[in-house]
Amino acid sequence: MAETPPTFRALYEGHFDFVWRFAANRGVPSAALDEVVREVFLIVYQQQASVEARLALKTWVAGVTRSVVRSYLRSHGHQSPPPLAVEALYTADELGAPELLERKTAGELLDLILDKMSAAQREAFILCDIEGLALIETAQALGVTETTLRARLHQARAVFNAFSARLRAQRFWIARQGRNLP
Repeated sequence: MAETPPTFRALYEGHFDFVWRFAANRGVPSAALDEVVREVFLIVYQQQASVEARLALKTWVAGVTRSVVRSYLRSHGHQSPPPLAVEALYTADELGAPELLERKTAGELLDLILDKMSAAQREAFILCDIEGLALIETAQALGVTETTLRARLHQARAVFNAFSARLRAQRFWIARQGRNLP
């Protein structure tokens, strides 16, 4: 017996948070998130009947979101920064003054890390490592092969790990200095 497709309301309620996070993490400014999310769900509403049965709904919604976000960023002149060499993360002072480091939230630190990745690396990292999509689902959503996806994830994780190591080292030295104060 064929499974009945979910209602639009169920799709919206089940995927709204995911779409919002993915668009925000891809660089859509806060002021434009409502517009981008609305556009994603307009397309979802218009095309939900034609979704391929072989695609998981989250995979399809991720692909629609990716397309809408890319279109928005292109039309508004937002460009992804060129990817940095992993070594550059150790020499630049992205974290700011040590006393400001403790005030940064996890979300702000994640934004700093995501900004160091190329758009392709960021998409792969967000969908696989943050949102938890399987490799095959992420590859389908991004329209790439699993091999390409694995390479992007490897590069993105190298950026993440390098930045995390720098952050841990800086926090270690902050804590150490605090203990050595008279």
